Formats: sequence, C-alpha cells, structure tokens
Amino acid sequence: MFFQLSLLIALVLCAAGLAYKVWSWLSVSVSASEREAGYSPGQRASAVLGGLVRAVFSRKIWPMLKALILDGLLQARSLKHSALAWAAHLLVFSGFTGLLLLHALGDQITNNLFRNFYPTVDPWLWLRDLMGVMVMVGVIIIIVRRIVVPGLRMTTRRTDRVAIGLLAVIMLSGFGLQAVKITSAHVYQRMVEEYSMVEEPAEKLALRSVWAADYGVVFPEGLTSTDPEVLEQGHGLNQDSCVECHAPAQHAFASYGLSRLLAPVALALDRANMPDILYYIHFLACFVGLAILPFTKFLHMFSAPLLMGFNAVVGREEMNPAAKAFYRALELDACTHCGTCSVHCSVAPAVRILPNQTILPSEKLAALDNMVRGNNGARTDTAVVREGAYVCTDCGRCTRLCPVGINLRDLWAALKEDLDQKGLGKPIPELAAKAWQAAEASRHQGQVKVNTAALRKSLGYSAQGANFSECYSCKTCTNACPLVFRTENPAEELDLLPHQVIFSVAVGMKEEAMGARMVWNCLTCYQCQEACPNLVPITDIFYELRNMAAKAARGGEAGA
Repeated sequence: MFFQLSLLIALVLCAAGLAYKVWSWLSVSVSASEREAGYSPGQRASAVLGGLVRAVFSRKIWPMLKALILDGLLQARSLKHSALAWAAHLLVFSGFTGLLLLHALGDQITNNLFRNFYPTVDPWLWLRDLMGVMVMVGVIIIIVRRIVVPGLRMTTRRTDRVAIGLLAVIMLSGFGLQAVKITSAHVYQRMVEEYSMVEEPAEKLALRSVWAADYGVVFPEGLTSTDPEVLEQGHGLNQDSCVECHAPAQHAFASYGLSRLLAPVALALDRANMPDILYYIHFLACFVGLAILPFTKFLHMFSAPLLMGFNAVVGREEMNPAAKAFYRALELDACTHCGTCSVHCSVAPAVRILPNQTILPSEKLAALDNMVRGNNGARTDTAVVREGAYVCTDCGRCTRLCPVGINLRDLWAALKEDLDQKGLGKPIPELAAKAWQAAEASRHQGQVKVNTAALRKSLGYSAQGANFSECYSCKTCTNACPLVFRTENPAEELDLLPHQVIFSVAVGMKEEAMGARMVWNCLTCYQCQEACPNLVPITDIFYELRNMAAKAARGGEAGA
C-alpha cells in the first residue's frame, strides 16, 4: 500500500509540474514586444501545432527526424566540443533507459515483448548490471568534469548537485540492494517458502549448501554443508526448482562483486533488515526523482526534442511571432546546464575582473528565466543582469555550441529589448573600464576606415592576412585568448593585446605590432580567430608579423 501510494503521489506531482511548465511556455513573454503583442496561449499553441503539422506532412520531416536522431539521441553537437561530455550523456541516457525498460517497467513492457521474461536470468540479469554500470560511469564522468573544468566548477548550482546526487543515490542503492539480496539468508528463505516445493530438512540443507557455494548466500554457521553427497543432492534440487528462474549470481557481475565485499558483514546486515531498508531508499529516491523531474535539468528530455526538431525546419527569423514567443519560453526550460556555453564563452575571462557570473551564458539564461517569471527578488538583480548583458559581444559562439540547440543569441536580443523598455538599454559608461582592466582599451577608439589594398601593398601583407580592417575592436579575441587569461597583468606583460595588435596593423603601426610580446608569445591555438565574429584571421596576421620581423632582422626591409 505504501509503495502504490508513494508512486501515485509522485506521478501526480510530476504531471502537475509538467502541466505548469507547458502553461508557462504558452503564457510567459521573454521580450517587451511579446508582452505588447499579448499572444494568448491559444494563439501560441495554434501557431506551434500548425507549424509541426505542416513540417510532418512535408519534406521537412526528414531534417526534423535527422535532428532528433543525430542531435537528440546521439548528441552529435556535444561530440563536437567534448568527447567526455558526449560519452557521459550517452552512458547515462542509454543506461537509464535500459533500466527503465528492463527493471522499473519490466513487468509492463519487457514481459510483453519476450516470452518467459525473468529479471533474474540471463541475458536480463547481466544486462541490468551492465546498464547500471553505464549510468554510474556516466555520473562519475559528470562529477569529475565539474570538479576539474574551471568553468563547470564555477557554474555548478545547488540544483545541479541535487540532480546528480539523487541519480547517484538511485544507482548506489540499487547496486547495494542487489548485493545484500545476494548474501541475505532471509531473502533466500522467503524465496524458498514462496516458490520451492522443498520441505524435508535434508533437502533444505542440501539446497542451502548449493546456494551458499554457487550463489553467494551467507548463512549462519551450521546451516550448510560441504559434503560432496549433500552438494550433489542440492544441485539436483536446484536444477528442478530454481535454475529456470535464477541464473548464477556471478552473472550480475557488479552486484556480485559488491556482495563479496559485504560478505564478512552480511549476517549483521541481514539482522538489521538491510534488504528492506535499501529497497525503500531505492524506490523512494526514484519516486522523488519522478516528482521533481519537471523542475530539474532532466526536463530537457521533453523540451529539447521539441526544440531541436522545430529548429531543424524553420529559422528563428522566419518563425511565426506567436510560435517564436512559445519557443523562447521553452528554451528557458530546455537548458541542461551542461556549462558548454560558459566554458567556451568569448568573454568568460571578464568574470575574473567583474565578480558577476551573469556574464556567463548559462548563468545569464537562469537570471533571464527568473526575471521573466517574476522570480527576481533575492536570486537575481536587474542591475547585475544588465551588466552581464552588455559585457556580451554577441559573437554567437554560445548558440553554435549549445547541445540542445537553444538560440541564446536571440534570447540575449530579447533581454536587451526588455532592458531598453525599462530605460536601461544604453551601455553602462563605467562598465568598459571595469570589464577590460585586464584588456585595457587602446587610446584609439572607433571603427578605422582604411584602404585595405593600399595598406597591404605598403605593409607587405599577403592575401592570407589581408582583412584586418574588418576588425571593430569588440575585444572578443582578447577575451578568448588563453594567454591573456593566464597572465597576471596582460597590458604590461604582453605590450599589446590581440585586438590592439590588429588595431595597430589597421592604422599602419607595423613596428609596434611586430615588437609586441603578444605576437611572439602567441600559442597559435587559433581560439581568437575562431571566436572573431568578423572572421579576421588574427593568428595568421600574427604569423605575418613574425615573418616580417624575421626578415627585418636578417637585414631586409620589413615591408619589402
């Protein structure tokens, strides 16, 4: 009764949470223009469903399915930036899905698909442990990455720890439950009384002896025998009564290994009724996870496929405005808080100067979520969000890297539109001075208008490094540079910062550019070049400057 009641409560809470989330997608407005337009839930639902129906019954169904399979199930986008993150996702997703089908819903699903399904025989017994090990390895990778990778460690929230911790409790209690059941004499006795026809004392002794020797059950002293004749009789009884439903416990390789470690204290654990205790811990943890699912990162199991599928068939610019309002609200709940956007953010180094984590995309998204849902208060501050919004250089890297396809660049535009309506839209004058202490701006400001062809000819640049005039000093390259990030005082130790080197080139200050220690200490990692929103070949230009300086050192003219 307790089990059924707990499951019912968890299902009701989960359903209520999902209903609340769906309603928020139909009613929450992210930008000021959406609030002014006042799209009703019915308008949004109609626009979204209409778009999905048109996509399903058209050629667009194929790119939608491709996105769902490659980006949704196989996480191809994650693989592009981190093999470990990709492996962790696949291990946790595949393993947990397998456990759901083989274990939690085995009687309802697997039993109807396969005849004579018993979870305690092979291949199901072995597969269950394999799936559990996959999930545990995935959880370990997640924990290690969040400890080792600075950007992930910085952005890990309490909700992340709760979700990961709950998953770990479910898995550890599951393995522990299986291990103590293997060693438990009481569990064995209940099983014999319920399913076996063995009644004679001698037969009971023989069967216990076999289960102690072959299955790992730990009995009190004197209840088993090692006599060959007794064991032979026990094997016969086991063959008649047990093997159809029970494979050797060794096949559950992980649980059996743990049971061997617990064998010295197995009798004490049995007396403490540990199998029942772990049973309640395991299933209550599962029910708690089910109940809070709509309010954790695992909600992306529902929101991300919908988002990725629709993104594959229609661009944000061409999207129906009412549908765009829905998907913007949906994106607030599609985030898995994997930290990819923050780890690779072009302006992430600014966090060490400005103690404001809303500079980082994942934290800015959470702050935006709090703002539009009226959860501002103690958790976020408009001034803090404003500061984070205007440090962003709109390079679009976060959008390109997001594993679930959230259009973060579009959300930042909506955020700035909202701030502008509140009279907070202009950049903060003092923000630049604070944000770029480690990358002090050149005294030359503004877009430089130059004749690229003439400069290339006069300075001696090849076509490879010709488009330096496209630089508009957004400083994305400087913020993406690991050398700048690792240097205590970049402005002094590197002479010029990456954006200042390019500026110097653009105005014809070749000697200053060639002599800058930034050019000679460059790691040639190409992060600056990859991050540049205007595709300026920054690293290639540094190579050009080195070559020019080397030629000058050999007695030639640098610009010849």
